[in-house]
Amino acid sequence: MPIISVTTWDGQDDAQAQELMEELTRTVRRVTGAPLDKITVYIQEVPRNRWAEGGALGSDPKFPELSRRLSE
Repeated sequence: MPIISVTTWDGQDDAQAQELMEELTRTVRRVTGAPLDKITVYIQEVPRNRWAEGGALGSDPKFPELSRRLSE
């Protein structure tokens, strides 16, 4: 019984989340042969102000550059 957990920032609309879960389910079915009703997918959404990369909060307007800076 495959269980797929996806952790992402919040903000996806229902249609995007559903498409992602359907595609993941299809891929797991194709690769493993597991029955569709035994494949579980769930999405955990994390607010951007509770997510950091490279010490930079996802809610920071300069996140793309701050999260990729070289160590000092």
